Amino acid sequence: MADVVKNAMNLLKFLHWLGLLLLFSGLGLYLLTSWSLVLFGMVVIASLIGLGLVFISPYPVVLFVQWAKAQDDKPASQ
Repeated sequence: MADVVKNAMNLLKFLHWLGLLLLFSGLGLYLLTSWSLVLFGMVVIASLIGLGLVFISPYPVVLFVQWAKAQDDKPASQ
């Protein structure tokens, strides 16, 4: 069971980096090209930025779960 959770968290970390790549490529296309002036370019740029933001969003949850597990593994110091 622990391997499944670890694999899922690694997948979410990978999706975070993929999301950053999509976001920055969308922003690069928007700022550095004239694709944003035509309908096809608008759709591509909006899709890249939107998917990038969606892929980035679960990463803080992964960080919180890892922090909570680390707190749970520590012995109670009272």
